[in-house]
Amino acid sequence: MKFADADSDFDSAEFIIFGAPIDISGSHRPGCGLAPDAIRKESFNFETYLYDLEVELIQVSIYDKGNFDSPSEIEKVSREITSAGKFPLAMGGEHSISPHIISGFDKEDLSVLVLDAHLDFRDSYEEDKNSHACATRRISEIVGVENVVPIGIRSICSEELEDARKAGLTYLTADAFRENELSVLLTYLDGLLSDKIYISLDMDAIDPSHAPGVGTPEPFGLTPLMVRDIVRHFADRIVGFDVVEVCPPVDNGNTSALAAKLMRDVIGVVSKAKDTD
Repeated sequence: MKFADADSDFDSAEFIIFGAPIDISGSHRPGCGLAPDAIRKESFNFETYLYDLEVELIQVSIYDKGNFDSPSEIEKVSREITSAGKFPLAMGGEHSISPHIISGFDKEDLSVLVLDAHLDFRDSYEEDKNSHACATRRISEIVGVENVVPIGIRSICSEELEDARKAGLTYLTADAFRENELSVLLTYLDGLLSDKIYISLDMDAIDPSHAPGVGTPEPFGLTPLMVRDIVRHFADRIVGFDVVEVCPPVDNGNTSALAAKLMRDVIGVVSKAKDTD
């Protein structure tokens, strides 16, 4: 199975999609390893024309490279894509895949925007330093803590909060997005992020009323429209994207559909931004 409209080959494609069906360290609901193919299936539900962007996806060169199920393979394929000057979009799998994808990038002047319910700044969880609960910590070790900004946060353990404060990690809670104008927060983020931004979207950043099919749901989250508008704001600066933690066994299909729709929106807005450069 391939992602909808991914009809180009690697050499001619501008956007390269791949799956990373790793499901090893899940701490609540297992099954996110099934997400890449579930997201691919739901991607065929949507029209090829993104009407509000005036982008026809069948005119955008997209290639689906398949699934890669080990950290070394994920880092290798990420490096292959970025070295070829192409735009990677990855589908997890658990959030532990993101540091391996980012390891494949040129880290110079790279910022990482993490959308997540959880801070994921533990040094280890259940004696596993590569747990999904440590994703932001591992990313910060790759690009520097000053270049990582988690947003949508509403679940933090006291130990990781202390570590985050000592390290100087800047983050925004989900409450901040309800209590402030989005434009104000986006202006604030503009000042924190570089001209090259990798976005990692843990689907539990979105409130479970909109995205119930995730591994570790946390109420009082962001809305899908907030997430879409945040991503669109940075369209001309995004260099890569992943969506993680969809859990098909506890989903009715809507969470996979939302993940697929957001991936298609990323392709549309980035493609349009490149065309207007």
